[in-house]
Amino acid sequence: MQRLLALRVIEEEREETELRRQRRLRQTCLDALNASETRQALALRALHTALDSGDRAEAISAEMALVCGPMERHMLQRHLAQLDAMVDVATAAWQGSRVRRLQIETIVETAETNLCRERQVREQKRLDGWFLSSRPQRLAGPPDENSQRETQYPAKQDGTVRADSVHE
Repeated sequence: MQRLLALRVIEEEREETELRRQRRLRQTCLDALNASETRQALALRALHTALDSGDRAEAISAEMALVCGPMERHMLQRHLAQLDAMVDVATAAWQGSRVRRLQIETIVETAETNLCRERQVREQKRLDGWFLSSRPQRLAGPPDENSQRETQYPAKQDGTVRADSVHE
């Protein structure tokens, strides 16, 4: 059982590593998309500045950046959608491996608890056996306090019940 648990732990760690990798790829793509949007805003500002100053070459460069920006973002958004799906698959795989590990852990803990309980029962039986085997020897010894009381106060034969004091 311990080997199976160790395998499940390794499986879960591997799935978690894959999930982290997929999330990192997704974050990289998301950062690229945000950078593209920032470049779009900068290109728009550069276009307006170039048009105001009459710099034709700078205006054409800014206009090209504005034209390429939507294509780049469209490609990044498609890639991001694919990465989202891959993250979802990796998340499901990690959760599945986590559930399997937790199930094995529960089985191992239950087995250990049962083993401990069996050991306690065996020990208790051993102690009970020892006690019972030593008991006849004690009965053969001197009478105890209770048996002395019974002999000191014999019960009346007429059927009346006598109440004994606790302090006698």
